[in-house]
Amino acid sequence: MLTGPEERLLTALASVEVDRNLRRDFPPALSLPALAMELGVVRSALHVPAAALESKGLIQSIKSNVIGATRRRTVLLLTKEGLELANDMGVLHDNGQSAPVAFGRSSDIEALRSMLSEPGIVTLTGLPGIGKTTLARAVTYGLEKEGRRFGWCTANAATDLDLIMKSWTKFYFNESPKLSASRLEEDFIYVLDEAQEIHRRHAESIKSMIQNASQATVLVITRTPSIFSTIPSATRYPLEGVDIEAASKISPHLEKKRATQIAIALGGHPLAIEMWREGDDLPTPETPIAEFVTSTVLSRLSISAVQGLDKLSLEPFPIQRNYSLSDQTVDDLDEAAILKWGESGFEAHHLIRNVRSAAMDDNTRTSIHANLAAHWSAIQDHEARAFEMHHRIASGQSLDLELANVVSEESESAIAATLLSDALEREDREDLRILAATLAISRGETNTARKIASDIEEGPDRWKIDLECARMSGDDNECSRIEKLLLDRLPDSERASILVRGAIAMHDDRLPGPLDPELAIRLTKRLDKTEEISSEMSPSLTASTLILRYIIASGSSDVIQAASLRSSIVEILGEGHPRLEEIDLKITLRPWNDISESRLFESIQGTAGRHARLKKIHWGLDLSSSDIPQWLINAHDAEFKIEEDMNRPEHRRIDAFAWYWSGAIHSDDRIRLWAEAARRLRAAGCVKAASQVLDEIHAEIRSRHR
Repeated sequence: MLTGPEERLLTALASVEVDRNLRRDFPPALSLPALAMELGVVRSALHVPAAALESKGLIQSIKSNVIGATRRRTVLLLTKEGLELANDMGVLHDNGQSAPVAFGRSSDIEALRSMLSEPGIVTLTGLPGIGKTTLARAVTYGLEKEGRRFGWCTANAATDLDLIMKSWTKFYFNESPKLSASRLEEDFIYVLDEAQEIHRRHAESIKSMIQNASQATVLVITRTPSIFSTIPSATRYPLEGVDIEAASKISPHLEKKRATQIAIALGGHPLAIEMWREGDDLPTPETPIAEFVTSTVLSRLSISAVQGLDKLSLEPFPIQRNYSLSDQTVDDLDEAAILKWGESGFEAHHLIRNVRSAAMDDNTRTSIHANLAAHWSAIQDHEARAFEMHHRIASGQSLDLELANVVSEESESAIAATLLSDALEREDREDLRILAATLAISRGETNTARKIASDIEEGPDRWKIDLECARMSGDDNECSRIEKLLLDRLPDSERASILVRGAIAMHDDRLPGPLDPELAIRLTKRLDKTEEISSEMSPSLTASTLILRYIIASGSSDVIQAASLRSSIVEILGEGHPRLEEIDLKITLRPWNDISESRLFESIQGTAGRHARLKKIHWGLDLSSSDIPQWLINAHDAEFKIEEDMNRPEHRRIDAFAWYWSGAIHSDDRIRLWAEAARRLRAAGCVKAASQVLDEIHAEIRSRHR
């Protein structure tokens, strides 16, 4: 809920047309004086509503160039959440995006347009700050006006193949590079910006995907050297400085003669030209950019601002205000045109960051990393744990396994994977290698998991990873072989875990419908093997065993056995436990009638989390498949459209079944949806279910040809 002043300020910001792709030269209407005049209040009256909107994550205040102003001013920008709220309120300006301006780049624009007219890979290379992104934005804007379609991804250290595919195609698949490449369309242009920022943990698979996308047009924007600047089949376009005549347009506050002198001295480097201020020494011709940054730009900073910049230059990801630097330091760095702002926070311009970090000796760098590790450790936030882990690794400290586990469980899996890769380079420990391999399995990266595990000593820890990889690959013979090794070597408690987890995997790897009697027998025999070692089983594992038996008994209408098993589950978990309530709901939906339908509707309405809701919706679809209620179809369609990260294997499996049920519901697009379901089921380790979907696809095709 917004107060009156907050709503009026947000409405005023939403009414201003602004290119949100390029954060420079903003309209004066976004500055505090102009907003105060527009709203008919004094400037100080904006402080309270602006601070409130910023605390709610709806706006962001930054210092930036303002069109027509001779110095940088504070402007207020709507964040992604603010834009969404303004759109919901019906007050968002919607006249289309302004054309990006690339001063002095007319010949570059024409050359790059020509290269992107045919399928192939183009690499746009150049110094940091030379204008690669600005040029690409100008070119893609023009081509988009002509009807070309685009996918754009700006990379950072946490970017992996899934994130790129999600940015480019709106979906991500946990698939091989080759399969991912096959999804790219011929009439699209796909842009990967800041490719050099991608961590080596993910770079090879991304490069392989790009190289396999021969049917598509891909523009890779990168500095050199990087793994992406040397793609053999790519056409390379090295970007140099801007035309000297454009210098006065880049820095409109300078006289044309002075701007031309500076442009010549700095080789037409647009960011360096923008950073020059009246009162700075005039650089000599052909001054190296790094020398200009050190002797001129950084020399203007206060000691505290330099110290803040040193910290910022060593951060692995963009940060938010108040997380690391004081507001004054942020303002000082922003005033000096050093900061680069984005949806996820701010960072130092890569040109500045590279120059500053290169100037540090090893002792200084290690000391800053150690101080930052201590700083982030005091912040209670799951994102802070990833920053802390990075700095502990970089400072040479031995990594605490508990911290690594927290990051693996709570951070984005791509970030956790990169950090564990860094940790293993510094400290090749078996416990970290096991954690890294386990994380790779949860990400569906069986080949990567096998590679990581190859250096683990032969034995149970290695075999557990091999077993999961074999399950993901659908290799039953290999699963049996490894299971036998484990059951012969492990203590009873761990043997029970292997047996129960294997039974759950067998139960889940099938399409919806009644449990096959033969499978029920196999599951029961497997669970029976745990009886002789039940005293060594944890309460949680015992409960999992009883729940699976409860499902089997209920499915076979063995009411007496089911009631007995439920009583045993209650003794362990207690009446009202979420796991028990969930299974009770699924079982009491049979037979499907008005009462069970009403019960399911109420349960779904009260369920938090997309995957938890989808799971219950799928139960309803399964039970009512002969006459599915329209509300249930609508509920599934609504959840199906929502994009959500899938860090857990269970979530990937539920998502795969969502594609299956979409195909079952929508017969006009069934084959495509089921083909996607089969791919996703295989990636989630449900190889048998994927094979069953393919059988249904073939049956569907045959029925259409009759």
